[in-house]
Amino acid sequence: MKGADTLHKGERKAILQSVESLLEKYRLFKYLIPEDGQSIRSNHDIESLEKHRTFCRKIEQAVSQLPDREQFLIKERYLGINTDYITDYRVYRDSFDPPISEGTYTKIRWRAMYSLSVLLGITEYQ
Repeated sequence: MKGADTLHKGERKAILQSVESLLEKYRLFKYLIPEDGQSIRSNHDIESLEKHRTFCRKIEQAVSQLPDREQFLIKERYLGINTDYITDYRVYRDSFDPPISEGTYTKIRWRAMYSLSVLLGITEYQ
């Protein structure tokens, strides 16, 4: 991951914010928008619902391409229905078995976020 390690702090922060924003959008689409068609009133609603499903599949596909530890971290911290209430501390102390340190967690999260940013077209691999 040489490309990920050469970025400046500001670039890293921007990438983290961009990917976290997409993952938040994923949760909104995945868990708050009905998939059973209860609120569909028009063709626009159907088109919008299909765009949301496509977006969610794109995120899920990108996450599935990550190494196991990165994939686990992203799913535990960012993709679940209750992730707004889960902290990084809880993930690295309670979810990983055995628990990992904060530093290790930060490294795994950064690699996962950088990889997702490349897979989702936010940044180019350097």
